[in-house]
Amino acid sequence: MSISPVTHQVSMARPAPSDLGRLALTPRFLLRAGLALLLILAFAFLGYWQWERTQDVLAAERAALAEPVAIDGLNPIGQAITSETVGRAVSAVGSYQSQDQRLVVHRGLNGSTGIWVVTPLELADGSLVAVMRGWLPNGDAPGLQPPAGQVSISGVLQADESFYKGAPTTPGEIAAISQQSLNWGPQARSGFIVLASQDPATQPAPTPVPIAPQATDVAFPFQNFFYAFQWWVFALFVVAVYLRWLWLDAQLLKEESMSRPPAPAEPSLD
Repeated sequence: MSISPVTHQVSMARPAPSDLGRLALTPRFLLRAGLALLLILAFAFLGYWQWERTQDVLAAERAALAEPVAIDGLNPIGQAITSETVGRAVSAVGSYQSQDQRLVVHRGLNGSTGIWVVTPLELADGSLVAVMRGWLPNGDAPGLQPPAGQVSISGVLQADESFYKGAPTTPGEIAAISQQSLNWGPQARSGFIVLASQDPATQPAPTPVPIAPQATDVAFPFQNFFYAFQWWVFALFVVAVYLRWLWLDAQLLKEESMSRPPAPAEPSLD
């Protein structure tokens, strides 16, 4: 059985591993390898970041579906809210401290701009937790003052708002809810509770701010997962492109070396 010259030449032009190794160590391919490595690291990091976002979404949704827990056991004084506790259903018993109430300006509800009413609730241990009692059209509307005496509340725990830092406001008003803007001292717990229910209920009262409804089960956040998968595919694509590039250049050099005529033999002196 004979082998055609074309087939024989193609098989002979296949670069050996040693050819690939020598070409990979040339300055040109070392530079390409460095650029490829930077892209791979960037894509891998972005994929990891999106994966962490997936886990944060799952943690927040599971927290919202969990049974309510007492705020003093979930949110210790001096500690920041974690991703596992954001959105958690909580309960608290205490008395409102109306003298330290704050109004969060420029907050909308159903297309109207108004205020959020944030009142400190003093717990049995003397600590304070911020309760966002609801929305009002302005600071003169009925329902601004909280009820006197002990109340039992339930709601959803939220982290401090990190925007509008340093925004100018008038006394008693703030632009965002945070420990710094509330300025209630070291006895204040971080975060705030979005009020869902209060016992005893009072009227008039601020309009409750809707809390995003949760399903009976936590759906997997496929969008974030596919974003993470997409970045990791990009990283693998960079590897494939670099190796393909290396192979083609090595094959081209191999073919060029094979196409060159052999050097003429030295003439014999005999």
